Amino acid sequence: MSANPTACLVILAGGQSTRMGADKAVIRLDGERLIDILIRRMAGKAERIMLSAREDYATGLATIPDDPQAPDGPVGAIFSLTDRLQKMGIDDFVTVPVDAPFAPPDLIERLSVSGDCAVAEDGQRIHPTFAYWRCAVVNAVRGTHDQGERAPSLHWLVRQCGAVTVTWPDERLFMNINRPADLAAAAAIKKAGT
Repeated sequence: MSANPTACLVILAGGQSTRMGADKAVIRLDGERLIDILIRRMAGKAERIMLSAREDYATGLATIPDDPQAPDGPVGAIFSLTDRLQKMGIDDFVTVPVDAPFAPPDLIERLSVSGDCAVAEDGQRIHPTFAYWRCAVVNAVRGTHDQGERAPSLHWLVRQCGAVTVTWPDERLFMNINRPADLAAAAAIKKAGT
């Protein structure tokens, strides 16, 4: 385990946003972009915040785009991150999706405490985009993945990494805004003060 297991948070913002019809990072919830909501929510929780994205969305944060040699989808993003971060001397990191405005404020601390790869769950199911990754473990898994195979899922990667689960009791903390109806639901939750 590194000396500071909470040193790096990576916001996953490289998806296609096909169900939403627009880039989710810049969609506004109560007038504020989702990416800005998440950065503000996580400010002070990590020594360094970075983006898994093709651009920085005028945030000034460092970005790590997907490696063209990596599989498509979120597993490709995690593979790309581990490769690049390890080259920067970073051994571990926590991921959170850009479309999660209610992400738990104690996410980084709780996921990284054991030093093992870990994934969040709400008591019903796991949420593999909210996870703590050890670069050496992920890179070892990447070495066993046949590049010719179809892109694996994050659930597959969580299993391959032997990730432990960390439970939060409120599923709303892991709400993703994937469709316009989700945005309306998030606005209602925010208005209710949750």
